[in-house]
Amino acid sequence: MEFLKNHYEKIILSLVLVLMAAGAVVLVLEAGSWEEQLRPFRELAVQPDGQRPPSPDPAPYQAALSRAQPKLVDLTKGHKVFNPELWYVDTNNNLIIGTNVGVRKLFVTEIKPMRLKLELVISGSLERPSYLARMTREFMSKPADQRPLNRTIILNTTNYLDDTRPVRNFQGYFVARATNGPPDSPTIDIEYHEPGRELVKFKLTKENPFEIVVDYGVKLLYSVENIQFPSPLRKDLLYERKGAQLVFAGDTNIIVETTASYVVVKAVSNDKPTTIPLGPAPPTPPARSTP
Repeated sequence: MEFLKNHYEKIILSLVLVLMAAGAVVLVLEAGSWEEQLRPFRELAVQPDGQRPPSPDPAPYQAALSRAQPKLVDLTKGHKVFNPELWYVDTNNNLIIGTNVGVRKLFVTEIKPMRLKLELVISGSLERPSYLARMTREFMSKPADQRPLNRTIILNTTNYLDDTRPVRNFQGYFVARATNGPPDSPTIDIEYHEPGRELVKFKLTKENPFEIVVDYGVKLLYSVENIQFPSPLRKDLLYERKGAQLVFAGDTNIIVETTASYVVVKAVSNDKPTTIPLGPAPPTPPARSTP
């Protein structure tokens, strides 16, 4: 035993060398055997009086390949080794693949034009008439503020649309510049100012009110968890507006632009904007169990 402890490495190395030598002998013997098996074919193909070996018919193999039609391997998009997918867990502990999560599953279900309407209202007597602008402000966030509101028309005086002072949410205003015509049916020249838009000049009469789209209200649906914006539980908010915060999929997106055909949201996490066109949302998928 003492001899084995002192020389076990040499013994193992000797055994490996013996196995390698035996393998070399086996290879030499096998090479000779295969050489004998290939000799008839070599003589048949090389000797002048030999016959050419028959060529195999490729038709069956080509037909098998055409029937198989193997799918191409896409190593740039769909391959999960080089491009692994992210998986998430929803509020019901269901696994959801990453392509079915996030702003790509946010849908715009409705876009409503929010208008400003100005109507001329005459009060007082014919000797001392008073002219009022009845404002219907659909763009106001609260339904109570969307009810008609009368504002006295005074020449060259700024009339803000949200309040008697510059607004917090909307900085549009109108100014009456001149009054023409009979007192009971005047024509009032008005300038309408809205930040970021060209000046609008119009004539306001009893027969011809003024109407313009100021903003757009939107309804959205995050289909992964059937989250609606605005929430149906909020009776004081019927539509989301520009600047609204949408919290879903562990992130916050802010509405930065609304138009008649699309909505642009920007993620707070990376400032990435996403344009979402108006279109019907897909049906809510059924609940899935955890794999």
